[in-house]
Amino acid sequence: MAVMYEYLNKNTISQNTVKIVFWLMVFFYSCTFNSAAQKNYEIRKIVFHGNETFDKTTLLDNTSIYESSWFSKKIQKKEAVLYNPELTNADTERIRRFYQSEGFLYATVKLDSVQTHEKKQTVNLYFSIQENKPVVVDKLLFKIDNGKELTLNDSIVKRLLHQPELTRGKRFIDQRLYNDVERINNFYKNRGYIYVDTRFDLKLKPDSGKTDILYQINRRNLCQFGASSISGNRYIKEQVIRRQLNYKQGNNFSKKDLESSRKQMYSLQLFKIVSLSPQTDNVTRQNPIPVQVYIQEMPRWSSKFGLGYGTEDKFRAYGDFTYRGLFWGTSRLNLYLKHSSLLPYYASLSWIEPRFLLQKLSLSLNPYVKREAEPGYTTNTYGINLPATYSLSEKIKSTLTYYIEKVIQIVESDDADVPNPEDDDFLYNKSGLSATLSLNNARPIMNPEKGWILSLGAKVNGYIFGSDFDYTKFWTDARMYQKVERFSLAERVMIGAIHSADASDFIPVEDRWYSGGSNSNRGWGRSEIGPKRESGTPLGGKSILETNIEVRHPLFWRIQLAAFVDASNVWTETYYYDLRNMDVAVGGGLRIDTPIGPIRFDIGAPVWNEKHKVQFYLSVGQAF
Repeated sequence: MAVMYEYLNKNTISQNTVKIVFWLMVFFYSCTFNSAAQKNYEIRKIVFHGNETFDKTTLLDNTSIYESSWFSKKIQKKEAVLYNPELTNADTERIRRFYQSEGFLYATVKLDSVQTHEKKQTVNLYFSIQENKPVVVDKLLFKIDNGKELTLNDSIVKRLLHQPELTRGKRFIDQRLYNDVERINNFYKNRGYIYVDTRFDLKLKPDSGKTDILYQINRRNLCQFGASSISGNRYIKEQVIRRQLNYKQGNNFSKKDLESSRKQMYSLQLFKIVSLSPQTDNVTRQNPIPVQVYIQEMPRWSSKFGLGYGTEDKFRAYGDFTYRGLFWGTSRLNLYLKHSSLLPYYASLSWIEPRFLLQKLSLSLNPYVKREAEPGYTTNTYGINLPATYSLSEKIKSTLTYYIEKVIQIVESDDADVPNPEDDDFLYNKSGLSATLSLNNARPIMNPEKGWILSLGAKVNGYIFGSDFDYTKFWTDARMYQKVERFSLAERVMIGAIHSADASDFIPVEDRWYSGGSNSNRGWGRSEIGPKRESGTPLGGKSILETNIEVRHPLFWRIQLAAFVDASNVWTETYYYDLRNMDVAVGGGLRIDTPIGPIRFDIGAPVWNEKHKVQFYLSVGQAF
């Protein structure tokens, strides 16, 4: 029941009177429409008139009815909804209550007519809605421990409820009120007042259509953490688990400390379940507060296998094997194997210590071997990575990696780009540092609809680290996601450059920039954009600029329609970007949402380029 509706009930008529009136209305409408329509006929069409604020989908989400069609029954496997006057009248009341919860206290909802099709045994329902003016918020007032009334201008209130969801002039919405109450409670629970109790009183002004909100806050006693008991662990030592707790016995109680401890333990990738339960008692209000820590560990050994197909990498397969709790601590050992046409073989063995010296610092040791067969080159690589990752926050991570590699490039015949084109193999050594900084608040993870992702990267090869070539590489990749009604807008800009410090100006083929493909410019094949060798294969370049814009819209079930514009190019010069010389493509596609991410089918067509044909792509995951 709506908060405002409940308020009126308390101040005008009794609850029993409301119930009697409600059921009399249900009975009246039932009698009225029973003669106009046949019970148990399928509901084929539902029409709303007067719903200016909420669309049909939103209103139907608050009812038990929906439109039956051939598609919903045969494809979506939904059962047909049968017309029932009593249930329909109850849904009418649900819609009215929904309007009240959204601030439309005086809204009226009525089932105008029921149109019957005797031969098809279907009915169409026609509802009329009169929204009337909503109630808006006037003043926000606060009382802390029965003290004097405070306003948003007072300093304590500014900290207590920074940017409240309900402010002066905004439409009164039940959920926003509940959210603000929760924020007030959390403010104090994070400062030791675990038994805080916040209530509200509404002062409705019917003549002006406004209401004041008075928050009455009773903080009660300041509490501390008591002892923590740990249960459920089998192969992880108890002292290891205790080191993950961000609080100590005797500290002021903080709900935030419990939540950060829980997230930190999940990030170890050792536990299925992590529960930190403060043993509060609202009757005795015991203090200090003991905490029960219950965990359920992941299997010590685990393996994953996958098979798939894509237009670029063709048939692909992988195996992922993990051993957890190395030496009964937090370390993991991981073996990852992969095969595809672009990566004929890849084997990586990683030792991972997620808490190395500092709680937010992760260190890995990663020897690997791989063969890459890209359109512009084929290489065999043996190497070791030593990455250290530091989590500045839940959304911001930085990684510094030392690497050393031995690379064998399979040389094309007459390839003038390599020092010795007569040799079949070109061998060279690489060593250096790479650093990345990533900021990610996009949600949801698999199919972002709002937020942004920013990646900054730099690579220094050679110089004091020793290598056959000295060069630096820089890049920035920025992505933004916005939700506009039922449309999702995704935008991406990526820019990169490579600078050589050698007289030869040579950059290893695997570190050059390439553009074109399913995750780049979809009007061209993989790596087709940019400089070419005399043989026509991609040569790669030292500067790159890519931009992408994509609009996504749900069609039905789990299927999404997309339209996009891609533009990019690669240049041989360093720090050179010519916006007048960009390869542009337009296209569209379909996405099918699955547990492993969207299955994507795209068609891209080059613009102002008659030499290139339309490209077709089948892959998993969004392009960006």
